[in-house]
Amino acid sequence: MATSSKTCPKCGRRMEEGFTIDAGDYNSPTVPGWHPGQPDKRWYGLKVDKAEKRPVATWRCTSCGYLESYAL
Repeated sequence: MATSSKTCPKCGRRMEEGFTIDAGDYNSPTVPGWHPGQPDKRWYGLKVDKAEKRPVATWRCTSCGYLESYAL
């Protein structure tokens, strides 16, 4: 994730970099990912092309709590 300074688009205050947590497989914490297209649901879960998955970076406003996420 980038470490540059960001300003909240809602209130204009400082935003801090962080990440959201996904339970992942077998409840092991992972960083959520973004995948193009519609979900392809299978009996075992979603079919995912690992080469297409992008990590998601999230920023939080230190004042109002607004979250902004980016697929890297």
